[in-house]
Amino acid sequence: MAEWSSINILIELLIAFVGSIPALLFALWIDKQRMPKLEIIASEEANADVTYTQPNLHAGERWKFFRVTVKNKPFTRPFSWIPRQTAENCNAKIEFSEIGTNQSGFSMLGRWASSPELPFIPAQAVLKLFHPDPVTIPVNEKETLDVIAKYENDKEAYGWNNEAYFNNWRTPKYKLERGKYRVKISIATQNGVTFAENFELSISDKIEDTHLKNVK
Repeated sequence: MAEWSSINILIELLIAFVGSIPALLFALWIDKQRMPKLEIIASEEANADVTYTQPNLHAGERWKFFRVTVKNKPFTRPFSWIPRQTAENCNAKIEFSEIGTNQSGFSMLGRWASSPELPFIPAQAVLKLFHPDPVTIPVNEKETLDVIAKYENDKEAYGWNNEAYFNNWRTPKYKLERGKYRVKISIATQNGVTFAENFELSISDKIEDTHLKNVK
C-alpha cells in the first residue's frame, strides 16, 4: 500500500508539473510581449517646412526637414489589457546608400527633433555632438527623428543631426546629391530591444519633388 501511495504521489506531481507548463509558457510570452514595440513611419505630417526670419542666421531662407515618427505601439484587442513597457533612452542610427551604385554610403548618429538645438546650449555642444540626447517614449506616445534637410535653392540635400550646427547646416560628409537612396533607420532602446526600418529617399532639385517614404 505504501508503494502504491508513493506512486500516486509521483503521478500527481507529474500531472501538476505538466499542467503548469502552459501557464509558464504563457507567462513568459506575456513578459516578452510587454517589451516596447516601436513603429517607424515616414509621413508628410512629420516633416517641417520653415522659412526663417530674423535674428536667425538663415533668415529669408526656406528649409525643409524630412523626418520620421517613432511610436511605441500599444497592444491591440484582445490583449489591450497587457501593459506595454516604456521605451527607455532611445538612440538612433541612420544609414544612407545610393541605389544603383556600388558606393558604400555613410551612417550618422540620429538627432531627435525634440532635443535642444546646440546653439542654445553652447556649454554642452561638443558633448552633444558625440552623444546626442536620447528620448524615452511611453506607450502610445511618439517622437520625431530628423533625417535630412534641404534648402530650396540647393540641388543637393544633407543628412541632418547635431553635426549640422557646426557646418552651417551642410555637413560635407553627409551630402546627398540628386538621386535615389536607401535609408535604414535603427532605434536601440535601453530595454535591450532594437528596431529597424527601411526607407526610400528621392533627392530632386526642388523641395516639392524630394520625398522620404517607407519601403513596403
